[in-house]
Amino acid sequence: MEKENTNSGSVYVTVDGHLNPVHVSMKGTGEEGFLEFMLEDVEKALKETEMPTMGMMYYNVPDMGIVPRLREGNNDDYLRRLEKAMDVHGIKLHRYLALSEVVYCL
Repeated sequence: MEKENTNSGSVYVTVDGHLNPVHVSMKGTGEEGFLEFMLEDVEKALKETEMPTMGMMYYNVPDMGIVPRLREGNNDDYLRRLEKAMDVHGIKLHRYLALSEVVYCL
């Protein structure tokens, strides 16, 4: 009998219009975790006078040990580091949504 991997999870990232990460979370898993993650950014966006150009995405990861760590300070290259790690392990982006579309749907 195989032991179930208990180190799986999801990585959620919100990027600005230049694909720089502005919000990264590893709390929660799957679609349910993504919904909670998105609602945080939607709440912030609704307080703005203009809708920010942002996208929200996530990866389901079978082993969170392969996920790059966030650094103290500047993490502008985090998406690049994350994509490289996911590519090496053959993990595809699970979902990408524009913030404006999510707000419109809600």
